[in-house]
Amino acid sequence: MKKVAVIGAGPAGISASYELSKRNFQIDLHEKSDMVGGLARTITFSNSRFDVGPHRFFTYNKEVEKLYVDTLGSDAVEVKRLTRILYNNKLFNYPLSPFGTLLKIGLVGAIKILFSYSISLFHRIILRKKPKNFEEWVELNFGKELHYKFFKSYTEKVWGIDCKEISADWAAQRIKNLSFIGVILNPIIKFFKKKKVKTLVDQFWYPRLGAGQFYEKLIKKINNENFNLINQSELREIIHDGSKITKISLENNGSKKDLEYDYFFVSSPFTKIAENLNPKPPNEVLESCKRLNYRHHIGVKLLITGKTFLDNWIYIHDPNVKMARVSNYLNFSKEMSSNQDQNPLTIEYFCFESDDVWKMSEEELIALAEEELRKTNLINDTNKVLNGFTVRSLNAYPVIRKGYQEDVDNIKNFLSKFKNLFPIGRSGMFKYNNQDHAIATGLYAARNLENLDSKIDIWKINSEGIYQEGEIENKI
Repeated sequence: MKKVAVIGAGPAGISASYELSKRNFQIDLHEKSDMVGGLARTITFSNSRFDVGPHRFFTYNKEVEKLYVDTLGSDAVEVKRLTRILYNNKLFNYPLSPFGTLLKIGLVGAIKILFSYSISLFHRIILRKKPKNFEEWVELNFGKELHYKFFKSYTEKVWGIDCKEISADWAAQRIKNLSFIGVILNPIIKFFKKKKVKTLVDQFWYPRLGAGQFYEKLIKKINNENFNLINQSELREIIHDGSKITKISLENNGSKKDLEYDYFFVSSPFTKIAENLNPKPPNEVLESCKRLNYRHHIGVKLLITGKTFLDNWIYIHDPNVKMARVSNYLNFSKEMSSNQDQNPLTIEYFCFESDDVWKMSEEELIALAEEELRKTNLINDTNKVLNGFTVRSLNAYPVIRKGYQEDVDNIKNFLSKFKNLFPIGRSGMFKYNNQDHAIATGLYAARNLENLDSKIDIWKINSEGIYQEGEIENKI
């Protein structure tokens, strides 16, 4: 029986383990924390449940959807989506609704939006201008006014760099199929046709007891005879002989172990996979690693009494506060709190380790989150903060900076010479994937071991440049 090491018990690692368990493999799943689910895990605190951040599930990959729904069974909940943008202390529907947006912006603001959009049309259609970065992509499709009001602030909070430094590829991937004209026409088409417009997702799947419940249930479906989950086991080194990985060095509860396996599925940060190699890769590969960055994530979890917003989550487009997004898990599932008057909220901050927010203590972060919620009127004097805690996540978001793909390809090409090494997942592949994409990378990478002559290229998953709210053909 071949032995397989899977590093990281997140969506990709658990899915890979599940798929491998249906074949003749001995699997060790190593997870550095004491919980499964990765960034999609659910934490119980003060009789309430909190996800790390808001996680909804939708996919146009029928196989992945069937796995998700079948695994959850009666615990699968269909949630009606409501997400809005907070701008200038007003809430705007997202995706933007034309009439509500123009009404709240006012006559002068509406004229500016329409005028700037007409200029963008001239540049895009007449001058045939091609976007070189995220900012230019949004301005060409929506105009400068809408970019400034509804894209710039939130985007720069998430990535920590100017919109001009973000790749246009990321905009094309996340916002394609939603244009200024589409924003205006979609509600009209939807009204007259009485059916869902394909560019918008009105509802999504969610587990009754939080996003992590799916991964907890999927692990239970794995054949225990050939499977070991090893918590608090962190990858430290990847030893190779130049053509294949021979063993890995792991730290578990303070002790270091070297373990040999036949195959290695790794969802650790893409750059760390290369940097942890022994012997070290060439300098040009290490230089590519240095140029690629990850954005860290802080989730401030607050249990708040009283009535709050109705949204699943709200995007904060306000440069006067540091928070980027706010979620209320009671609006995902009523079972996320044992008391319907107590709201489990997550207030999200994105940062690098050098940022002041990352250096704050838990008490300071809780105070900051409450202050900013009150400043933006998302809670008021009738709301009381009962309790709180924080969750810090290193390397949560790969920074899609201009020119990043060249460095990704450089590292990927070097790692590809190790035929028994398989990077998987969002972090492990340096791809801004959703849950369904991460699950697919784990499933199909595992399946490739049995079908060496007809491999599925998992690097093409979520590479079509499809907007996250849009229709996508199931090409897998």
